[in-house]
Amino acid sequence: EEVAFLLIHEHLPNESELTDYKKKLVSLRDIPSAVKSILEQISATAHPMDVLRTGVSALGTVEPERNNPKEIADRLLAALPSMLCYWFHFSHNQKRIDCKTSADSIGGHFLELLHQSKPSQEWETAMHASLILYAEHEFNASTFTARVIAGTLADIYSSISGAIGALSGPKHGGANEVAMEIIARYKSPDEAEADIMRRMAN
Repeated sequence: EEVAFLLIHEHLPNESELTDYKKKLVSLRDIPSAVKSILEQISATAHPMDVLRTGVSALGTVEPERNNPKEIADRLLAALPSMLCYWFHFSHNQKRIDCKTSADSIGGHFLELLHQSKPSQEWETAMHASLILYAEHEFNASTFTARVIAGTLADIYSSISGAIGALSGPKHGGANEVAMEIIARYKSPDEAEADIMRRMAN
């Protein structure tokens, strides 16, 4: 949340600002029923990135941009885990989950919604580390896409939807998925090393 505050509001929060920011994000977690209805139409076989792209676009029609895109950025940070987990539980288990949790972090909220139980501190810490590393990603393909769309004076929802589309590709964010598929090929570290060395040699 400190990193999110820094990127969106342009300074590191002090203790009281951080407390207030966490409370604000908690209050923004639920998603409108119209967006939930759209998420319920998405197949269980859909890619999660496509679900997020659709959820952002749908939210933009229900809560259109008025004046302050920073407020929408906070809204999306709070609501994206809810969108993804609501779709997951409905599409896989026909269960309409409550999108509100008492977790005081985005990572904790996501894990609690996903597993429907409070995560361990170890899991939450790992999730936070991952989110921080992704936040510091500089001028990559998805950032560039968002800036191009914003440069046309399109609304922030369009910019974020387009960025998610770029991020989903196998040569950008989708590379993580490809890496997991590669790891699954190997039965041992020795087999992995031998194959990787052979590929590098080629």
